Amino acid sequence: MNEKINYTFQGKIWNSTFGGDYCVLEIRDETTRQVSFSCINLSKGNILWKDLRPERSWWLSLVGIFDEFLFVHKYSSNQKPEPEGILVLAVESGEKIMMLENWIFFKYEDSILTIYQLQNNQPIYKDITLKKIADKSNSSSTSYSHEVIHYSETSAYFPTIFKFLYRLLNIHAVKAVDYLEISNKIIISYYIYSDKSFQNYLLVTNRTREILLNDLIAETEGIGIDTFIVKSDTLLYVKNQTQFVGYRL
Repeated sequence: MNEKINYTFQGKIWNSTFGGDYCVLEIRDETTRQVSFSCINLSKGNILWKDLRPERSWWLSLVGIFDEFLFVHKYSSNQKPEPEGILVLAVESGEKIMMLENWIFFKYEDSILTIYQLQNNQPIYKDITLKKIADKSNSSSTSYSHEVIHYSETSAYFPTIFKFLYRLLNIHAVKAVDYLEISNKIIISYYIYSDKSFQNYLLVTNRTREILLNDLIAETEGIGIDTFIVKSDTLLYVKNQTQFVGYRL
């Protein structure tokens, strides 16, 4: 398998969002208490912009990518943070388009951004039409994701996958697996218990059981879900919390 994407960031990759061939990562540096965002073009594998801090604050979090726009919520800095504003950015350049103070994202459809705020515990809605930045084929392209299935060890399918892994790798998978069959490949994210922690591996084989990838991606105290995703014909995953990796399928 050919590695297409491999970028390491200063902080932890906390969240991600996808739209077209774009992926935006939310990076949190717990030492400096700063959050930044980075955008990757999945079809080309290059970073469009990195370590963008639209505001020097910990209280920002991704909403999503819609058309050419990236939406980010700004939160209050109290014990129970609530959205208190929306940042609108151009996804391709990272340029700030507008800041909507005291509004909350509701939906985006047909170039119309619908936002709301609460008055006397009742939502008040407002529509804003966002003009297209440019006619770019990449921004309107559709990137399909394939459904990754999570099987816990109580699932009827888990013993079959357990046997497959045992015969192939001579290991005892525990707790759960994430599983996907795509074209001629089988992708399994599995766990083994070692040295008082769970080791999470990502395995890719072909139909003849040839091992194409078997990467240790995390050592954790618990079990995760959605440990990988396939977008733009690329297998994507986070390794060791700070590394974003992609392989061409």
